[in-house]
Amino acid sequence: MPKPLSFKDFLVVDYAPGTGEYISYQAKKRKKQQGAGSNAEYASYQPEGETIEEALTHAQRIKRRQQFRKMKGRIKLGRLRALRRTPTMDVVKRRAKKKARLLILKRMTRGKSKAELGFAQRQAYEKKLDKMGSRIDRLARRLIPDVRKADRERKKSALHKQTTDRSTSTKPKSGAAF
Repeated sequence: MPKPLSFKDFLVVDYAPGTGEYISYQAKKRKKQQGAGSNAEYASYQPEGETIEEALTHAQRIKRRQQFRKMKGRIKLGRLRALRRTPTMDVVKRRAKKKARLLILKRMTRGKSKAELGFAQRQAYEKKLDKMGSRIDRLARRLIPDVRKADRERKKSALHKQTTDRSTSTKPKSGAAF
């Protein structure tokens, strides 16, 4: 038998930041019980100025793996397209920051790569790295010229490889059998 309705069931609440936590919680709970709306609404809600960066659960990892498997072809094409473009300064900074994090991680793990670490170890090291923000930023600024140079070299070698592939490729003769 369904639960009898009360006044609170008809209360309309705006989910905007600034409303009381308890009211928002009750409204979300009622909406969830009624089956209206999806979890996407709640997942996308994020108060201003707050960032949520939590480690993925095992189930979330499996779901992401399935999504990436489906999108593999598109991701590959996008990556190739992006590699052909000259990166913007934001992209260069992001790459430099990633490289700086990896360098510091290598130093902390005494030369072990990230793949060699266990899940819990990796999480612990990531937590330590998050606390080293200013140190990583300083190292990243010093690495920017190296990252740009590596990008130019990669583009030059890719261009050179393309031209040599075109010049060395020959069409088989009409009588040749394979």
